[in-house]
Amino acid sequence: MKYVTTIMIIMILLISFIPLMGHSEVFYNISGYAKVKGLIAPGESEVPITFTLVNTGGTLYNVNITPVSVYPFEVYSGYYNSTNIVNIPELQTDQEINVTFIYNIAQSARDGIYKIQLKISSAELNKTVCFTVPILGYVQISAQSTWGTPSSPMIVTAGESDVPLTIILINQGNVIATNVSLYLPSTYPVDFLEKNIKIGYLPVGEEIPITVYASIFNNATTGVFYVPIKVKYFISSCCIVNLPVIITGYENFSISTIWGTTSSPITASPGSTQLPLTFIVKNLGDITATNVSIQIVKSFPLILSQNTIYIGIVPAGEYNLNTITASVYPNATPGIYYIKAIIHYFDTSSTEYIPVLISAPQISLNAITIPPQIFPGYFDVRVEAIILNHGIGIAQNAYVYLKSPFEVISQNNISLGAISPGVPINATFLINVPNSTKPGEYNLTFIIKYDGGEIEKTFNITVYNKANIIIEKIIYPTINPGSSAVPITIILKNVGNATACNVKVILGSSNVITPHVSTSNPLEALTASEQEIGDLKPGEEINVTYIVDISSGASPGYYPISIILVWNQTGSIYPLAQVDESTIYVSPSLLSQITSYDIVSIPLIYIVIIAVIIIILVAIAVARRGKK
Repeated sequence: MKYVTTIMIIMILLISFIPLMGHSEVFYNISGYAKVKGLIAPGESEVPITFTLVNTGGTLYNVNITPVSVYPFEVYSGYYNSTNIVNIPELQTDQEINVTFIYNIAQSARDGIYKIQLKISSAELNKTVCFTVPILGYVQISAQSTWGTPSSPMIVTAGESDVPLTIILINQGNVIATNVSLYLPSTYPVDFLEKNIKIGYLPVGEEIPITVYASIFNNATTGVFYVPIKVKYFISSCCIVNLPVIITGYENFSISTIWGTTSSPITASPGSTQLPLTFIVKNLGDITATNVSIQIVKSFPLILSQNTIYIGIVPAGEYNLNTITASVYPNATPGIYYIKAIIHYFDTSSTEYIPVLISAPQISLNAITIPPQIFPGYFDVRVEAIILNHGIGIAQNAYVYLKSPFEVISQNNISLGAISPGVPINATFLINVPNSTKPGEYNLTFIIKYDGGEIEKTFNITVYNKANIIIEKIIYPTINPGSSAVPITIILKNVGNATACNVKVILGSSNVITPHVSTSNPLEALTASEQEIGDLKPGEEINVTYIVDISSGASPGYYPISIILVWNQTGSIYPLAQVDESTIYVSPSLLSQITSYDIVSIPLIYIVIIAVIIIILVAIAVARRGKK
């Protein structure tokens, strides 16, 4: 009966537990995010998008992941063994997986954030998960052209045929253009001999040259023409680009000037005298010009050594030059002047206006120190001078000089060469600030000199207060050669005006005075000479005690003792250090005191005491021997 009752109780408990088991539920869910490498552009094809899926619910089995085509994303078929479905046999709780699908992007898409979907299906869960993917890329193609090649340009005229024309395509967008091709229709004044050109890739920002052959209409005139060409890219994207084409074919000259020579250019400023001025005549026509000369009609603001400049022969598409000497009026203002001149060639002439640049550099200077806050005792402080030319002319043969109240340990006169407009130049000086320097303001003066000019600028730097820890007093007992475990107390005081933080005191090494190390704990030798005393405020004192041993070979006298102090201080980017020194006195031993005097000079009582001690010792020795 007893067992029957027990069985009944167990059955009742099991029956009551079954409903509770039926009410337990498992939560299933998948979340994640999508990521792409680089930017996506409308119309782009075969774009891989990686999805990171995280199982935030219960374990899933036989999970199928299927990409969904939703505007503007069209699934690229055949990525995984000719199926778009990725199967995961088991996806455990909190497990994270990455899957990648390839998509084509709709050409009509605009910049924005789009939703993309994956269908997740398993025995436990059927869900469509949405992700966000930005479409912010674009392709913008521009074109330039040059007859011939960029390294060997040509000049053409009407009626020429089979002439090489280099088209330079530039992708000014932010994504690489793929599957690029050109369609070149014949449009006045150019007849392209090749209509379709396969290019391939068009990277961002790079110039891609394509050389084709073309003929020029017989009735073409000179000038710049914009020929529409069609550029196709991606799958079906295309754009119309206006290709500038330049056609020349007559006698035409471009005259420019440069101060100095083409290999060694210089600048000219108001008041400059006897400078070389080079006239460069370029023949932009299609025939060689002979007997070329330039006659200056009005020369202000120049004073020329001669008004007629003989050039000679200028082949088509090339240039020739000649150099004369010129000065600039002191009252001239900086700028570009167009000097009226007549250019003679063959038996004819034409009027030209030749540009001449009168420039004046405008130099500014700023300075910083590294570190920004300077304290007494800082060495190798970097003083960075930042020099910038705001003018339009180059400051030639420039150098900068530093006048400093502190020692300049680097080169004090730095050559800057030519200071080009808009390009900052750094000049670095190194100075030492002695430990004895008083806190306060100090002036650093920079002097910059260049051809035709000079500037001077002064900057203030601040030397900040620094803690100054001195040895106020040393307390120690009588010390003899060979003394061991002697306490030496050093009283330190901060006589500076700043708090020394995290002060570490290190006993200096010496052949006479060494830290005491217990034989039972030899590891004390590693730290016996160092003590950390915390912060030391201005005017505050602190005692530091070292236990030391005195060398047995030391002679009586004064011996130096040094301590190294290392601390941090507000504003200092690295710890400050200081060495303080003092002396201690080593007294002679009793035996040495006795032997150091003549026996006659020793008081009688001392002699008697010594004699008594000797007699007692002898008596004891005799007594012990008698017992044996």
